Amino acid sequence: MTEPNEAPNHLSARQERAWFRISTIVLVLFFLVTGACLSWSQWQAKREDRALWRALMDPSVPDPGVTAAEQAPTAGAIPVEVGVYVERIPKLSIKDSAWSVVFDIWFRWQGDLRDPGEDFVLMEGTIMSKEKLDEATDGQSHYARYRVVAELTKAFRIERFPVDEHMLTIAIESGRSIRERMLFVPDSTSTSISSRVSVPGYRLIRSVGIEKAHSYKTTRGDPRMPAGTKSTFSQYRFGMAFKRDGWGLYLKMFQALYVAVIVSMLACFIKPTDVDPRFGLGVGGLFAAVANSYLVGSYVPDTGQFALADVVNALGILTILVTIIESTISLYLFDHRGEEALSRKLDKAAFGIMLPCFLGVNLLLLIAASA
Repeated sequence: MTEPNEAPNHLSARQERAWFRISTIVLVLFFLVTGACLSWSQWQAKREDRALWRALMDPSVPDPGVTAAEQAPTAGAIPVEVGVYVERIPKLSIKDSAWSVVFDIWFRWQGDLRDPGEDFVLMEGTIMSKEKLDEATDGQSHYARYRVVAELTKAFRIERFPVDEHMLTIAIESGRSIRERMLFVPDSTSTSISSRVSVPGYRLIRSVGIEKAHSYKTTRGDPRMPAGTKSTFSQYRFGMAFKRDGWGLYLKMFQALYVAVIVSMLACFIKPTDVDPRFGLGVGGLFAAVANSYLVGSYVPDTGQFALADVVNALGILTILVTIIESTISLYLFDHRGEEALSRKLDKAAFGIMLPCFLGVNLLLLIAASA
């Protein structure tokens, strides 16, 4: 055991080089591996969002449980042309997994079919009010238009929040007629979205109306149907894709975190034996980063998913932890080993590695997550 009055055992030049090389390599690998893994997860989330849009809104892709033959138009079914005009989207809450909409919907059909507007069903939502605004008929051709106010639920994908995009879907089915009897035909000419539609923080990037077959593997207790009967209905869908508009929310959420991380890195320029300011910067930055994570949590629902915002916060917390570990190593070299020169060299190298790597990983995450 070394006595207090004994001189510390200095490292040889070879040992110094090994210390320095290992420390810098570990630091660089931490950011490279972390950045690659996190960016890959964001890129995968972006691909999954694109695949989800295609699965829901591409009429050539059947829904789960629906065969290609069932998706094909049904011979003998009465075609009903349907379209919507979205007037307003009063509310969109990712936190509450809900949104509301006011829209006009119209139907045009031939023959003696009952008015489809009287018994259509809104999927994944509740019709708060429905008012018939107009109707016309010449005995054979029929037209009816309704104003609908609805509240819908949606499990928003939050993996790319706050550079996210979301698809809002209005989907309706007949509550009475199966697809063999009635087939919705999208009115692509008149279907549109009002210029007054505004979702704070988002901008509309595309919209489309389609028809798909939608099946239910249940008789719903109907005694007239044999057990195991599969009912297939014609479902009209109008999808609207909204993308986060600009970087304002992102900067507001993380400006404090970035300042806290950079301040913690400034500890590299403080003498290791000045323990209070040297470690105080890192500990203070850690508290600021943790507080910022609570702020981010107020924007998203309580799920097991990690949003981009959570990832950025976690990266900031880990980086601050790395600065504290580096300060501990530097203090050990400076005070216990007497390697003042190596301590200063390690501090400078750590700052030169951590700052560009931290900023670079954040930029890479944004590129991977952005559409």
